[in-house]
Amino acid sequence: MKAPGEPYDEAVRPLYEAARDALPVGAEFFDAHTHIGHNDPDGFTATPDEIVAGLDRAGHARALTFAFHEPEGYGAANDAVLAATAASGGRLLPLARVAPGSEDAVAEARRCLEAGACGIKLHPRSDSFGLPHDAVEQVVALCAERRAPVLFHAGRGIPRLGEAVVDLARRYPDARLILAHAGISDLSWIGPAAAELPNLFFDTSWWQVGDLLSLYSSVPAGRILYASDLPYGSAMFHGFAMLRCAGAVGLSEDALAAIAGGSLERVLAGEEPIDLGPAPGAGALGPRDVDFERTASWLATGCVQAWRGNDPTEALSLAALACHRADGHPVAAQIEGLVEVTLDALAGGPEHAGYAVVGAMAAQVLAGTAVAF
Repeated sequence: MKAPGEPYDEAVRPLYEAARDALPVGAEFFDAHTHIGHNDPDGFTATPDEIVAGLDRAGHARALTFAFHEPEGYGAANDAVLAATAASGGRLLPLARVAPGSEDAVAEARRCLEAGACGIKLHPRSDSFGLPHDAVEQVVALCAERRAPVLFHAGRGIPRLGEAVVDLARRYPDARLILAHAGISDLSWIGPAAAELPNLFFDTSWWQVGDLLSLYSSVPAGRILYASDLPYGSAMFHGFAMLRCAGAVGLSEDALAAIAGGSLERVLAGEEPIDLGPAPGAGALGPRDVDFERTASWLATGCVQAWRGNDPTEALSLAALACHRADGHPVAAQIEGLVEVTLDALAGGPEHAGYAVVGAMAAQVLAGTAVAF
């Protein structure tokens, strides 16, 4: 059995292990976003043992987990999640997933919370619902009674998600509402709302360095929760990306420990978030380097090309050329090496190109943060 990301994320291990030195002694990673199941139409699957193996690969302690998309409904899948987490020795904790468009959505959420689920996962895109939505309102109200979290998929192409979730956070202050995937659909405006609302959180399960730097600079550190999106992601990559980007905006050791796991502990306990001060602001990033910006752009383009089944060689090669610098910057050599590793991995015909390009993903994080270190 291979852990998610293995063996391709081995290229990231030195970066991840060096970045981990920034964590204070005793801090542990508690992942806010992992999946198990085998019926998702996208073809990804994961067993509980594979998720635990992914945690172990990066030395992470625990994770929240929930069902993949289940076109036939979530009752059996939620039961499987509850059983798997109960058998995990505390390594995995359950979120229940419901489809608000189904007649039993609220009843299923209540059933699972009473059976031991820590909270609820909602996915507007794969479960085909928009916001505002009456069943979502009822689920949030139900979680507010328990001071429990509701995790919203908040990736691309979901209109009015942030606006609706901010409204829910204001009206249900005892619910803990989490925007997954760094809340990328709404990061351009949502920072002030996050500062105002102590029950609005963001998980870090995303990969593009520009989006991640926007998250860490615009949202208070006490509202950010580490997440990997296993099995889609690699715990080593996401651990590295979190530490590197948070460090780039100057977050403290206390903030890093809270993001890694301390804040999620408080969310699940129904406690108020840790006050780690305001968001540092974009000015914390300092000056930018146009050639590293070009490099990050070409690397991101290459990753997307690979995921879509296209040849990323040209884009990745242009990224390497953008790093062929007169100043001999040490990060440039690291990026060139990661591009080479990525091209070799892709040439091997990987089952999931998303794993094979993890070196390029790490390279664009390096490029986007090179000036800060």
